[in-house]
Amino acid sequence: MNQDLLEVDRIHFNELRESVGEERYKKIIDDFIVRFTYESITIEGKNALDYNDVKNLLNKQVIVTQLPEREQKEVLNYMHAFNFIYKMVTQRRKLDEEVLKDIHEILVDGIFVGGQYRKVNIQIKDSMHQPPDYIKVYDRMAKFFYDLENFKGNAVSKGAFAHAQIFKIYPFLEGNGRLARLVLNYILLYDGYMPISIPILEKEVYLNHIDTFKVEKDLSPFVKYIENLLLEAYEAYITLLEN
Repeated sequence: MNQDLLEVDRIHFNELRESVGEERYKKIIDDFIVRFTYESITIEGKNALDYNDVKNLLNKQVIVTQLPEREQKEVLNYMHAFNFIYKMVTQRRKLDEEVLKDIHEILVDGIFVGGQYRKVNIQIKDSMHQPPDYIKVYDRMAKFFYDLENFKGNAVSKGAFAHAQIFKIYPFLEGNGRLARLVLNYILLYDGYMPISIPILEKEVYLNHIDTFKVEKDLSPFVKYIENLLLEAYEAYITLLEN
């Protein structure tokens, strides 16, 4: 049922988008990038910049001395990473290992060397599942891309799968959560959907769905969650264009 409603909303939104022109659509995307960046960096609990800090930084794109430099770089890098995936989607470039590592490099640019799988074992605090031994990361990622290429479900299920697997494998030393949320939107955008953001207030629900997949290998609750977020997003996008 949700998939049918999504198709109706997607068609309606695309018709509205054509009627109002690219300038209105660009405004929606620009506003989304600010919210997506703020929610994605905040949901991890490590970046203390507030919404206005993020908005001002993305608008001016100038690092200021009053705020932590690393946290500002994370914000700017996130915008650059989203713009990169948008460009790749426009060029119809499928997500592969090279693109994934490029995204990670952009995420951590100026902070540490990115695009390299971790070479140490890590523990995730308060998680019911711990990532595989670093020696297994290369094999797990090879299987990840094979499974992605041969995935039989729709784009929402595929995006949810890719996102959850990155959380499960934890291929990089840092930035995996931010990367996973970008990958989810990469797959949605590639298949013609609008992007979504995980609300900060739903952090616990969101992480519980991922833990369900990691421990019980059940992806369905997370897929339904993403479907609901997409439906809510389309309703908001449609309202903006209609008004």
